[in-house]
Amino acid sequence: MCRRRDTGARPERGMATVWAVAWIFVCLTIGWVALLTSSLVSAQHHLDGAADLASLSGGARLQRGGDPCGAAQAVARANRVELDHCETDGEDVVVDVSSSVQLPFGMSGRITARARAGP
Repeated sequence: MCRRRDTGARPERGMATVWAVAWIFVCLTIGWVALLTSSLVSAQHHLDGAADLASLSGGARLQRGGDPCGAAQAVARANRVELDHCETDGEDVVVDVSSSVQLPFGMSGRITARARAGP
């Protein structure tokens, strides 16, 4: 009859599976948070660029004697953002734009940006 030799090792209790599942959950959570953060940062960069372009087009129109807010509105609409506020401050054009952002689980948020352009 063949006997098992006692090596002094503890018997297996299935802890590796529990640890593996826990680490998979941690990695997926970190990945999800990183994906959400990068999505929000990308949306904010798009909005900042749209605000800059709208204020620049308004400033250029103001220099030529036209309606700066009409030009800013057209550029904002072309960039799929909303022009919330437009004003002239001397020779500068100041615009506020906003956009809605869809978040997971049916939530949504609103982000804003402001830009100023002049000669």
